[in-house]
Amino acid sequence: MKNQKIRKKHDVRRDAVVGFLLSTGVLSAGLMSASMAMAQQTGSSGTDAATPSSARASAPVAASGTDQTLVTNALPAVTVSSKEDPAVAAVNPATTVGSKTALTERQIPQSVTVIPQQQIQQQNIKTLNDAMRYTPGVTVAQDDSERTSYYSRGFPIQTWMMDGLPTLQSLVTVAPNLAMYDRVEVLTGPDGLQTGFGSEGGTVNLVRKRAPSTFSMNAELFGGSYNDFGGTLDVGGPINKAGTLRGRVVGNVQNQDLMWDGSWRHDKMLYGTLEADLTSNTTLRVGASYGETDQKANWTGISSYSTPVNGKYVLYGNRSQYVGAPWNDNTYYSRTAFAELEQKLGAGWTGKLAFNYLANSANVLNESATGGVENGTDLLSVTANKYHQWDNQQTVDAFVNGPVHLFGQTHTLTFGASYTHENFQTSNSRCGPDDSPDGGIFCTQTMTLQELLNAPQPAFNGPNFTYTTATNQLGLYGNGRFQIADPLTLVLGARATWWNTISKGAFTGTSHISGKVTPYAALIYDFAQNYSAYISYTSIFQPQSATDADGQVLKPVNGVQYEAGVKGEYLGGKLNTSIALFQLTEENRPIADPRYPDAGFYLATGRARSRGVELKATGHLTDHWTVFGGYTYTDASYVDGSELPQFANNMGTVGFSSIAPKHLFKLWTSYQLPGKYHRFTVGGGTNISSGIWATDGAGNYLTQGGFATFDMRVGYQISKQLSAAVNVTNIFDRRYIASLENPYAGFYGNPRQIVFTLRMSL
Repeated sequence: MKNQKIRKKHDVRRDAVVGFLLSTGVLSAGLMSASMAMAQQTGSSGTDAATPSSARASAPVAASGTDQTLVTNALPAVTVSSKEDPAVAAVNPATTVGSKTALTERQIPQSVTVIPQQQIQQQNIKTLNDAMRYTPGVTVAQDDSERTSYYSRGFPIQTWMMDGLPTLQSLVTVAPNLAMYDRVEVLTGPDGLQTGFGSEGGTVNLVRKRAPSTFSMNAELFGGSYNDFGGTLDVGGPINKAGTLRGRVVGNVQNQDLMWDGSWRHDKMLYGTLEADLTSNTTLRVGASYGETDQKANWTGISSYSTPVNGKYVLYGNRSQYVGAPWNDNTYYSRTAFAELEQKLGAGWTGKLAFNYLANSANVLNESATGGVENGTDLLSVTANKYHQWDNQQTVDAFVNGPVHLFGQTHTLTFGASYTHENFQTSNSRCGPDDSPDGGIFCTQTMTLQELLNAPQPAFNGPNFTYTTATNQLGLYGNGRFQIADPLTLVLGARATWWNTISKGAFTGTSHISGKVTPYAALIYDFAQNYSAYISYTSIFQPQSATDADGQVLKPVNGVQYEAGVKGEYLGGKLNTSIALFQLTEENRPIADPRYPDAGFYLATGRARSRGVELKATGHLTDHWTVFGGYTYTDASYVDGSELPQFANNMGTVGFSSIAPKHLFKLWTSYQLPGKYHRFTVGGGTNISSGIWATDGAGNYLTQGGFATFDMRVGYQISKQLSAAVNVTNIFDRRYIASLENPYAGFYGNPRQIVFTLRMSL
C-alpha cells in the first residue's frame, strides 16, 4: 500500500508538470529539450538499463538544490555497479573508444578524451563541431560552410564510430546535433587498440543515449543573440510493470542566424530507442533517428585578394560579409537505424552482435566566390553548382570478450569480425550552354560582389555529371590484455583486412586490398597506487576510396606511431591526468586537389612526421570545482620535400602550418559557490592557439597570428527540478581566422554570442 501511494504521488507530479508544459505551448511547439537529463535520475543515458532488472541498483543521488546536482548524477551509457561513484562516472566515464569493452582512461595506453554529458551542458555544446573545438589537441578546419575536418597531431581524424561500430562514412558531412548522444569519446593518434589499425589523426566515437530504468522527462529551452533559439525534449522510462521493456524519445529543434549578413541555419532531429531484457542474460536494443539541416551560408568563407601586399594575402571584406547568390540553399538529411543483441555466455564471457545503418543525402544549390579577388577592380571569380549526393552504409559487427585464467593471473581476450558496405553517389547538374562560359561541370565567371548578391539562378539544364562508388570492407580482429605480473599488463592486437572499391560513371576504377595484417602492441606498468606508465606501438593502414582527377583511387595511408606516457588517477577516479609523448610517421596522406576546388578530387602526398607532447586534466579538483582541459605541442612537417611542389607557384602549398598550430591550450573550469550562494555555479574557459598560415610557394602567405578567446557561464539552481544559465562565448569579441587551408580563402571564428538556457528535469 505504501509503495502504491508513493507511485501515485510520483505519477501526479509527473502529470502536473506535463500539464504545465502543454498549457504553455512548449511541448506543442517542439521546443523543450532534454539535456543531460536522464542523467540526474537515471544515470545519464539510462545505462544500467542494459543490466537485467533483477540485478539493477539505484544510483546514488547528489545533494539537491544546487546547479552541481544537475551534472553530478550524469552516468555514462555503460553498465555500472552499485559501488560506482556517480560523480566519477559524470566527469570521467569508462570509454569504449579504445576497446570493445568499457575501460577506464588508465587502462588505455593512448591519449583519450571523453566529453561527458556534464561538459556538454556546462559549455552549452550543441553540435559535434562545438565538442571538437573544446577537445584538447584537436583543431577544426572548415572545408566549406557545412562540412568540416578534424585534425590531431597534424593529421586528419578519419576513423568514425557510433556505439563502438566503425563506419566508412564521415560523420561530419554536416556536424550532427548532440541531443541524441550521451557523450563524445576521442582517441588522438591511430586507433590500434580497437581495430589494429586506424586513421593517423585519431578516432571519434559517438555514444547514443540509452533507455532509462525509471521514468524521466527532461526539457531545455534556449535563446540568444543572432536569433538563436530552440529546445530539446527527452522522455524515457520503463514501458511494462516489470521494467524489462524500456524506451526513450529525444526531439530537438534549433533556428539561428549565422555570422554573415542574411545567412541562417535550421536544424531538427528526432531519435528513439527501445531496450528489452529478453532473458536475465539477453538484452536487445534497437533504435532510429532522423535529422535535417537547411542552411544558407558563405560556402567558401571569405576570399583573399589574388595579389599579395608586401608578401601577405589579405582577406576581402569584413567578418560579417556574405559572399554568395541570394538563392543559395543547401539541405542535408541524415537517417540512422541500429540493432544490438548482447548475450552473457557464462564464466565472465559476453557476446555482442550489432548492426548499424547510416544514410546521408544532400541537395546543394550554390553560387559563391572561389579563388582570389582581383586587386583594384574587386572582381570575384564565381562558381555556381547544383548537385545531389547519397551515401548509404550498412555495418555488421560481432565479437566475444572474456577472461582466461593462466599461470595464476587473469587475462582478457577479445575476438571479432566486422563487415561494412557503402554506396556513394554524386550527381552534378552541368550549366546550360548559355550559362557556362567554360563549358565545364560548374558555371564559372567573373563579377563584382554586388552582381553576385543579385545574381539570377542559372538554368542548370545541361547534362549530368554522375559517378558512384561502392566500397566493401571485411575485418577479422583480436586483442588480448595479458597480466604479466600484478603491476604489468601486455596488450597485443592485430587485424586482417579485406577491402575493395569500385567506381562507375564519369570515372571508372577499381582497387582492392587482401588480407592486410596490421599489428598493435603496448605495455602498461602500474608503478604506484595512482599512476600508470605506458608505451605503445601502433601501425597505420587506411585504405582510401578517394580518387584523383583521373578517377584513380589513392593508395592506402601507411605509417606507424610510437607513444609513451604517464597517467594519474586521484580522488577515487574523480580526477584524471595524463602526459604523452608521441612520434607519428605516415605516407600517402590525402589532400584536396587545389586545381579543382570543391570538385571532390584528391592527391596523395609524400612522407610526413609529427612529434609532440600532450598534457591533460579532467574531473574534480574538489567536490565543487571541476576542470577540463589540456596543452598540446605539435611539430609536424614533410620529411621528403614532397609538399606539392608541382603547385607551389600558382596554386599554393598544402602544409601542416595551416592546420597544426605548434601550441594549443584549451581549458574549462566550473565552481559551485559555497554557503548561502550554493545555488550559483560560475564557469569560464579559454582556447589559446599559436599562429597558422598558408603559403603560395613563392614566399607569400595568408596568416593568422596567435590568438586567444574566452568564454564564461553563470548558472542558478532555481529548484531541484529547474535551473537557469547564461553562456557567453568569445567574451571580448576577438576577430580571428579560425580556419584556412590555402592562401586564397579563410573562415573567421564566431563573434561574441550570448545564450540563455532554462532546464527542467523530473
